[in-house]
Order: sequence, then C-alpha cells, then structure tokens
Amino acid sequence: MKYNINLFGNNFDCEMQVQNNALTITLVEDNQKALASYLSRVLQKYTEINPTDKNSLEVMVKKAIQVEKSMGGRMSEPKLKLPYEFAPEVKEKLIECADLQDTSATQLLIRLIDQKYQEVMNNN
Repeated sequence: MKYNINLFGNNFDCEMQVQNNALTITLVEDNQKALASYLSRVLQKYTEINPTDKNSLEVMVKKAIQVEKSMGGRMSEPKLKLPYEFAPEVKEKLIECADLQDTSATQLLIRLIDQKYQEVMNNN
C-alpha cells in the first residue's frame, strides 16, 4: 500500500506492507536520499552533527529519534529566506504544489534541488 508518512517533520512517500502480523515500511532509494539530505540539514539545528561528515542514514535516523524523544515534539527545518525572486506565476505553482504535498514551498524547492543534484552527480 502506498502511503505518505511524516518522518521527523517532513513528508515522504513510502510502501507499507503487512505480512504475518508484521508491518514493514519501505522508502524508495530517491526518498532515502531525500531523507538523508533533509536530516543532514535539520540535525545541525539540534545536535553537533557536521554536514561535511558522511553520516550514514542509519546514524542520522538514530540521532533524529533521540532528538525528538528528548524534545517531546517534531524537529523542523531551519527557516531559509531564498536569495532570489520568482516570477509570480512560478511562485503560485510552487506554493500550490507545496500545499498539495503538505509542505512549505521552501522545503519543496530544496527537495527538488536535492533530487536534481543527485541526478546530475550520479550521471558523472
């Protein structure tokens, strides 16, 4: 079953399966990369994690769980003011797409840039 899940304050599409009364959740590789990129930015605000270190997804998820348990809530991505302006029609489309995905326009834009970056870097 396809499902959208909120992990550490950000939404990701996943595949949920129930077999023998056990629930498993699987993120496709692109969403795993997006989660790793997201956590590398967000954890800087809450821990001593260094974004230049190559932390594994497992390490970052464990740190994120510890942070959320200790703070009794959800982490949030640092607010970012984009240093450029969009044409009004592009901005409207970005906001509309972000609303449909229950995220901010900035988070959506960062996710799109991360996906494109991964695509370009994997093709080299």
